[in-house]
Amino acid sequence: MKKLIGALVVNLGVSLSSFAAVDAEMESLYQKAVRSGGDAVEASYEAFKLAQAEVPADPIALFYLGASETLMAKEAWLPWKKVGYAENGIARMDKALSMLEKMENPGRSSQGMPQDLLLKGIAAKTFTSVPKFFNAFDRGMELYRELMSDSRMGHMPANATRWIYCAAQQAAELEGNTKLASAWKTEGQDRGISNPCADDLSSDQ
Repeated sequence: MKKLIGALVVNLGVSLSSFAAVDAEMESLYQKAVRSGGDAVEASYEAFKLAQAEVPADPIALFYLGASETLMAKEAWLPWKKVGYAENGIARMDKALSMLEKMENPGRSSQGMPQDLLLKGIAAKTFTSVPKFFNAFDRGMELYRELMSDSRMGHMPANATRWIYCAAQQAAELEGNTKLASAWKTEGQDRGISNPCADDLSSDQ
């Protein structure tokens, strides 16, 4: 199995020697897992598990390990495995965000977005998408509120933040808060996003 996962990781464009840091190749491995599912999810999970073991204090590696675990929950067949992956993934992501808050400069992602904004967006979308019995929805909405009140969002290109506005609007609608959903749609429009959900631009996150 380890040889198989190693082969998958290499075939997906990530060398085992790159595990010391989460770089553009590592980020693309996670994005491919989101888009493709299947073997790409397991490859992402195994890659970030190794990355986090290599640098335990790296919140970025910890976050993507957690995010990959939530994807593993979707792929797992056995109910207790689904629950285990999802619970562990949510906990790791939230812990990583807490670690990021203590960093003076969390840096930028390969997509040019501040790392903390990108990871908050991914976490918010994940937390508001999992079944509500995981008790993560309120935390996801809290993250969306933090994002919408962050002045840096207004300085990002519209195509970089569209997926966040789209997912935030959908989460507010799911909560039954149409007033908030409308406010966030308007806020997006004011920042040059004519219709946050017109295109499925959130699928890579």
